[in-house]
Amino acid sequence: MAHLQIKKASYHAEKDELLKPLTLDLQCQGITAILGPNGAGKSLFLHLCHGMLDNHKGVVLWDNVPAAQSRDRRGFMFQHPAILRRSVYANVEFALSAHGVPRVEHPKRLEEVLKQARLSHKAKTPAAALSGGEIRRMGLARALATRPEVILMDEPAAGLDPASSAALEQMVGEIVASGTGILMVSHDLPQARRLADHVLFFDAGCLAENAPSEQFFTGPETEAAKAYLEGRLL
Repeated sequence: MAHLQIKKASYHAEKDELLKPLTLDLQCQGITAILGPNGAGKSLFLHLCHGMLDNHKGVVLWDNVPAAQSRDRRGFMFQHPAILRRSVYANVEFALSAHGVPRVEHPKRLEEVLKQARLSHKAKTPAAALSGGEIRRMGLARALATRPEVILMDEPAAGLDPASSAALEQMVGEIVASGTGILMVSHDLPQARRLADHVLFFDAGCLAENAPSEQFFTGPETEAAKAYLEGRLL
């Protein structure tokens, strides 16, 4: 179980404080949903957690190791995964090569993750020919192939049709069942209600609530969270 510790971390862009100082101690078990209205700082927080923000203030540690020095222990799935001009197989293998995984291990790992992504039959297909849902599953397979302790996901189901979203959710559920934790930014409240074990709620760059999902959805403590759940804060 990956342990995330953030101590008085904040982030400025020129004169704007986009993430206000926050302190967090989180055991990344199951699915932690990162919720909040547009512009609340959710994606910035995810990038902070992965050590992708330069010049932030404060400390971000994973198991007592700075986030920027421990990225190889985590997977990151962007909302729009990059697509190489190669086959699906080669797109996923690229992550293994980039992480220095011995080539002898590639075939077994790729067989496992492509099967989990329901993409085994499209291994030789050009990645650019995949549907939107298939591209997202390929992106998740690429993050999973390195066998991370936790996967950070930025709105993985945004814009997908219900069937594609359901297929992605099934894959996420299988990943969590295997013991890998997930931090997931989402604007999809029904999806967050179905999947999340824990919720981090952001508002105006501030971590406003940190609670188990049932507690957050049934009894939010802040007015901003109440307004968000009622659809009055988008």
